[in-house]
Amino acid sequence: MKPLFVRPVGAGILVRQAAFYAILCAGTGASLPFLPSWLGHYGMSPTEIGWILAIPLLCRAVTGPLSGLWADRFIRYRTPLLGLALAAAVAYGLMALTPLTDLKSFYILAGLFGIGFTAVASATPLLDAMTMQLGRSERFSFSWVRAVGSGAFIFASICLGYMLRNVGVDIVLGWMVASACLMVVGAKFLLPPNARIDPSLLPRRDQPSLARLRALWGNGAFVLLILALGCLQAAHSYYYAFSTIIWQGEGLSATSCGYLWALAVAAELVFLSFGGRLRRRLGPWRLLLLGAGAGVLRWGLAAVVSDFWLLWPLQLLHSLSFVAVYLAGLELVYMLVPPGHEGLGQAINSAYASGAMTGVGMLFSGIIFENYGVRGYGFMAMLAGVGLCIVAWLYFAKQPLFSAGRSGIHESRS
Repeated sequence: MKPLFVRPVGAGILVRQAAFYAILCAGTGASLPFLPSWLGHYGMSPTEIGWILAIPLLCRAVTGPLSGLWADRFIRYRTPLLGLALAAAVAYGLMALTPLTDLKSFYILAGLFGIGFTAVASATPLLDAMTMQLGRSERFSFSWVRAVGSGAFIFASICLGYMLRNVGVDIVLGWMVASACLMVVGAKFLLPPNARIDPSLLPRRDQPSLARLRALWGNGAFVLLILALGCLQAAHSYYYAFSTIIWQGEGLSATSCGYLWALAVAAELVFLSFGGRLRRRLGPWRLLLLGAGAGVLRWGLAAVVSDFWLLWPLQLLHSLSFVAVYLAGLELVYMLVPPGHEGLGQAINSAYASGAMTGVGMLFSGIIFENYGVRGYGFMAMLAGVGLCIVAWLYFAKQPLFSAGRSGIHESRS
């Protein structure tokens, strides 16, 4: 097989990739935990918050594959990433200028956040695919680079927790705008300019886009995997949308909420950095089973646990319910898609598993929260249970389908 990248890529490739992940995840560390609080501060109801958060995720069912097909037409990886970063910066900047006075504001905010979030969400699988392939050609661990992004998320969560108390809730949007602007700078000057796919592996200009999609959607194992990953990731939607509001309603400060978010991502960082031996020993399928089981346990306990000191160990399960599922999903998608379809496969994975299905979860989360409060986590436990059943069936009933698959993500043993 031909090398995926034309050399030279340039010095400091690992540092460049890690720095861009840090910028990307620092922005997410503001929007994910604290944007619902910002929206609630300006009078948005839980149902409206659910809609605003859900709309861009639902649209990922279309925008995800389209962004993957669009990005596959560029030889240089950073070109589409720069365009997406510019779109996010403009959309979030306009959000900051939107007067929050009437019902019209809801539609404007929903539209602008939808554009900004879609741009950032579309950049993530492209960056993942780029880093995974660079890791194989340059012999560095994808997990170590991704761990830097988790560290940036922790930094943002803790900082925002303090700044919300001392500066005010508007710092949330200010942080999001600044991060998006830094993404533009990073895409232009940080990402290696010579990192490019071998032109022979790019889709032919005369190859219909629908044919590329059919090559993936016609793969039954791939479709079931995406469905399972979607259930497991969508089970986090209640946590993303309403955990901070639930904790604050139980008397926790914004600083304490920031620490709880940071602890979950700290567990993610540790697993990314030091869990390589466990991941290699288990393999992607058993790792996915472990993460799915942890999701059922985490959300089942979240529905009945309210004591502050019990929330801390519960947050540690994020290393399995999210990170193990995320890493196993990346590796299994790479193993199941045809060569040259990696970027599109990861875009579909992000669009449906972390996008559209999570959007459906966000949409129903607002309704569930208004009626069940903290007990709504029980619905997430059931959703994770569905994902666990699909994964178990794939693993035990369809294992021969995967025996001839490609090797997965390169993990440096150094």
